[in-house]
Amino acid sequence: MDLDPRLQDMLDHHEIRQLLATYCHGCDRGDEVEMAGTYAADSWDDHGPRKMEGRRFSIETVEESLRTTKVVSHQLGQSLIKVDGDSAGAETYFIATLIYPGRNGTADRLNQLGGRYVDRLVREGGSWRIKERVCVREWSNSQPIEADFLAGRGFEPTRRGQEDRSYAALGLNHAGNPWLHEVGA
Repeated sequence: MDLDPRLQDMLDHHEIRQLLATYCHGCDRGDEVEMAGTYAADSWDDHGPRKMEGRRFSIETVEESLRTTKVVSHQLGQSLIKVDGDSAGAETYFIATLIYPGRNGTADRLNQLGGRYVDRLVREGGSWRIKERVCVREWSNSQPIEADFLAGRGFEPTRRGQEDRSYAALGLNHAGNPWLHEVGA
């Protein structure tokens, strides 16, 4: 039974927005499996200095962020999505925030990037996946964190991996890195 085209369009838009959120969750929580699962089998990601196959991009990005940052946090803005059968295009605004630990007694560093993900997507095995992504830089900022007015005030700390509260709330498992050998890393 075919859906009314308007309902199918709404469903496709919803599934694509979920895919974009899943990408960010995987990146932010240090879950390369979740992040890599958002890419099509034959995909490409152009993230400025890092241009490569999407699943490999996920692995390398997460491994580097776990070594070099305390926090990675994405906020997604509006998306313009156009669906054409089993392919789609999307432009999604984002702000990515990274906190790097200070060295030799210096303050931690807050780096932010504001931009847009410009994506070509495909329906693969019944699910939407990123086929081609270009990360467009609109602006970036870097500054020392001189004060954190909420530190030590009882907030739950962010965690990467299974220990983060989002995994239990969402019923997810941080599974490790099964694609490491598949992509030749």
